[in-house]
Amino acid sequence: MDSLPPILYKYFGPERIDVLAKCMMRYSPLGAFNDPFEGRPEVTSLVSADFARESLAEALQQEAKSAYAQFPQEAQAALTYETWEQLLAKELKSKEVEILQTIDERTPEFRNLMFQKLDELLGALCLSEVPDSLLMWSHYAASHTGFVLEFDARHSHFNEGKGPEDEFRHLRRVLYREARPSGMLIDFDGVDFFLVKSSHWSYEREWRIFRPLSDADVVIPGQPYGVHLFPFPANALRAVIFGARASEETKEAIRMSIRTNQSLRHVRLRNARPDDFHFLLRIVDAPA
Repeated sequence: MDSLPPILYKYFGPERIDVLAKCMMRYSPLGAFNDPFEGRPEVTSLVSADFARESLAEALQQEAKSAYAQFPQEAQAALTYETWEQLLAKELKSKEVEILQTIDERTPEFRNLMFQKLDELLGALCLSEVPDSLLMWSHYAASHTGFVLEFDARHSHFNEGKGPEDEFRHLRRVLYREARPSGMLIDFDGVDFFLVKSSHWSYEREWRIFRPLSDADVVIPGQPYGVHLFPFPANALRAVIFGARASEETKEAIRMSIRTNQSLRHVRLRNARPDDFHFLLRIVDAPA
């Protein structure tokens, strides 16, 4: 595991108090994120020309055998398999340039279809290593009027991968790079698609967990993306941090959600308080 921190945080606006009431969070397709480059590496081509030639030759050999087996015996007697295969290979060679050009021309169409399908199938929950980011409180918690949930990152709920090769159901660190992933589709892996962001976003110090959207407990239809809600165990939640500008109504609604849910009675309440002298927030205990 990639140095998983013990605690991770999720920022919310004040209207999302239902997260506590229902113990459910949204997993979103990457296409719904505010960064238009999410899950969109630069696909320069589908495969190399050499790989395409080899694949076509293998496909030709299989098709040649299958077709030849269907020939009547008199046709097979007049035309050996070796001659038949050579004829097909010659025909393929004559059309090779045209086929490779078609593959290149269809690359943008295939790429966009692939991005669309990934958005239909997979959703991500994004968490942060930091509870005191001024930018994240501004962007994701409605200008400090919302709240942050503090989770036990080592809880089994966030580590349900089915094996070392499983890309899903467990927390993975986001990588920040200066250059956008670029190359042939065949050379990309899950990291290039799901876990690389521009270094502009490095202040988020983000971790992600992906799940199939078909596993959602609740689906709220919407355009262009529906809302897919997944439950989280109450004992994975450790604390709620009130934003520096959270209203008393918001704070009281959160307190009420915790008081009225026996499984949340252990959750601590904390305040994000602006420092008196520096550009930073102090996370301090709040009255229950």
